[in-house]
Amino acid sequence: MNFNYNAFILGALAVTAIYGSNVFCCALCRLYNIRIMEFSVFLSSGFGIHRANVAGIDFSLGWLPLGCYVKPLGMAANAEERSQIAPEDQPYAFFNKPGYLRIVFLLASPATIVVLFLTTYIIGITTSAVPPMDALFSYMLNGARAMFTSQVSHEAFAAQTQQILQGNSAVMIAFLILLVVFLVINIVPLVSQLLSSADGEVTGARRIVMMVAMIVFMWLALWKIPMFIFSFFSWQQNIMYVIDCLLGLLMAGVAAYFLTIAVVRVFARQHV
Repeated sequence: MNFNYNAFILGALAVTAIYGSNVFCCALCRLYNIRIMEFSVFLSSGFGIHRANVAGIDFSLGWLPLGCYVKPLGMAANAEERSQIAPEDQPYAFFNKPGYLRIVFLLASPATIVVLFLTTYIIGITTSAVPPMDALFSYMLNGARAMFTSQVSHEAFAAQTQQILQGNSAVMIAFLILLVVFLVINIVPLVSQLLSSADGEVTGARRIVMMVAMIVFMWLALWKIPMFIFSFFSWQQNIMYVIDCLLGLLMAGVAAYFLTIAVVRVFARQHV
């Protein structure tokens, strides 16, 4: 099995969507003078690859490349936790900021994806690397039909794929499609978060809706979409593609993580 350069680049590009929402949230914290408690790149299940405390922020690099997050001071604190925050830190707590800011934070990931999609498309259409928007969305719509219905056969969709890739950049088209997929699967967790209260508590019918939403999310993200994509290739090709994609994603994520720490250290020294 040969190294798949396109898969590696696609994985590296995927970090911009995952990591970009962290940058968005950090910019909001900076704008509203909110203290950042944690900054995580990837998830740590059981153990982390690296941890550091810089300028009062706990940085962590996980091994599971499924997401990133920023934890502002007091974002989901209940009454008891709020009372434990020192009085001098209260002005920098999330719960003392405008109420609409919670919605803005929740929209950080979808907004980042939309910006990346538009930026990538503008670059692609300017350089003739991607098809026109109507052709691109027609292709993605046929993909959804092939995935969920029998209106479009796998063979017809595979033929359309070959056609749309002619004269265009496979990586840029794949990245645009990946961003749309990210946006779709982000809607479910977004709905779940919007259903929760400001202190993170969920009761009654909201809990049921959230459970159903998360089941749908897991089904789409971990089964339906991957299995549809894998159905067009052999298991050997799929294994190599996933490995190379994860390699690109991990390397870009590690680079972004340590670059962030370096930038924070520089800013911290300047304000000493």
